[in-house]
Amino acid sequence: MTALLLVLLLGFGLIVAGVGGPWLVRRAVPVLVRVPRLAAVALLATAGLWVLTLLALGPMLSWVNDGPALLTGPAGEVCQRCLDSANPFGSSAVSTIVPTVALLGIPVLGGALLVGAGVAEVRRRRRRTAGVAAQLLGEPATVLGHQVWRVPDQRPYAFALPARHGGIVVSDGCLGTLEEDELAAVLAHEQAHVQQRHHLVLALVGALVRALSWVPLLAAIRAALPHYLEIAADDAARRRAGTPALASALLRLGERAEPAAFTGAGPEVLHAAGPDRIRHLVCPPEAGGHGPAAVVAVLLTGLAVVNAAVHLPLLLAAWGGCL
Repeated sequence: MTALLLVLLLGFGLIVAGVGGPWLVRRAVPVLVRVPRLAAVALLATAGLWVLTLLALGPMLSWVNDGPALLTGPAGEVCQRCLDSANPFGSSAVSTIVPTVALLGIPVLGGALLVGAGVAEVRRRRRRTAGVAAQLLGEPATVLGHQVWRVPDQRPYAFALPARHGGIVVSDGCLGTLEEDELAAVLAHEQAHVQQRHHLVLALVGALVRALSWVPLLAAIRAALPHYLEIAADDAARRRAGTPALASALLRLGERAEPAAFTGAGPEVLHAAGPDRIRHLVCPPEAGGHGPAAVVAVLLTGLAVVNAAVHLPLLLAAWGGCL
């Protein structure tokens, strides 16, 4: 019963983390904003490990289950040897009417469905982004040492598309509105998005959450990640051009303006605009959030340990021929 209790405790812990995770993510903001790149990686890893741990419940239940065998003959023997060689609990603890192979097949099927949904989400984002990029009528240019796509639009805006779709896009209105130091800050911000592959981070979290957006923790992580990526790009711009220039540029750009092609498209775009970020630049969050941040770190570590304890023995058993 000890093994079954561990499995039930893990399932309960997943539920608690899934429901209570948004509170931790919000409370940990004062700490996480100081290390935005690390925060983005940690949140993305937490989302991925939570999903993998959910899938790990199937193999763990199969280890403590003594249900009927659906596979007979050599196939059944190989399956049983794999389970026995990977099982850290020893003998089965509970006899049920649920076939053991079903407890392995359900997470495999669930994982396949999640992967399929994630791949479809990535393709959708790329297709829409490519469509938007194709509608941006402009020409390549070099501005303050940055390769950009210059758009003849008098509305002031600047944003970054993935490098394969054009990278930094700047409007004539932006070039005419900003002073040189402000423009340098904006271009450094957008260059950071491209160089640090922030679009890839957003694509990964979108793929993970596509079929599980109903889980509060995953929804909160998806909502928080763009915020930390913008702060990471702001930090790069501040180091390059200084905080006053960046804050002034954000004020001049004002509310985000977008080309008409963006309407309803949902492309992979990261913007250098938004007065809501100025407060973080000139008045960072006060000290606090260390407790929730520590809990997030413990949660991440715990999920990593569980996944290593469950998936690694299965992989090693399969690699070794389940002998």
